[in-house]
Amino acid sequence: MAFRKKPDRRLIKSKAMTIDGINFKSRLEGYMYSLLKENNINFIYEGESFELSPSFVFNNDYFARLSSGKGDFINRGHKRVNHMSYKPDFIINQDGYYAIIETKGLPTEAFNMRMKLFKRGIELQNIQCDIFVPATQKECLKTMELILDKIKR
Repeated sequence: MAFRKKPDRRLIKSKAMTIDGINFKSRLEGYMYSLLKENNINFIYEGESFELSPSFVFNNDYFARLSSGKGDFINRGHKRVNHMSYKPDFIINQDGYYAIIETKGLPTEAFNMRMKLFKRGIELQNIQCDIFVPATQKECLKTMELILDKIKR
């Protein structure tokens, strides 16, 4: 019988870094921060959270095990469901231009779902906002180029 190493359950292996006393979750976030700062863009880092779905009480039966996969298959319905929110990496608000930047090396299924809900909320509230999701340093440079062009207009 061959020994098989258990796969690493963590999909994204980003390296945290610190710039100007700010702890970034990845080098890509730090790179984007540096670009925004170098170009004198007015932004906030993880400064605002958007509610995607309010909390509510689910008044039906819901049979399942715990999310850990352990425990009995029981009725877990008729309980409060927590709200869902999204906190983008960077929010730009400069000279009437509003944009969101979310640096994502490898988008997960959970991120894709949150982003769909976020875009839907933006549409429902009729908010004029550009969204950028750069996954590489090259895409961060392109993002910066597009933002500078839009601010100049």
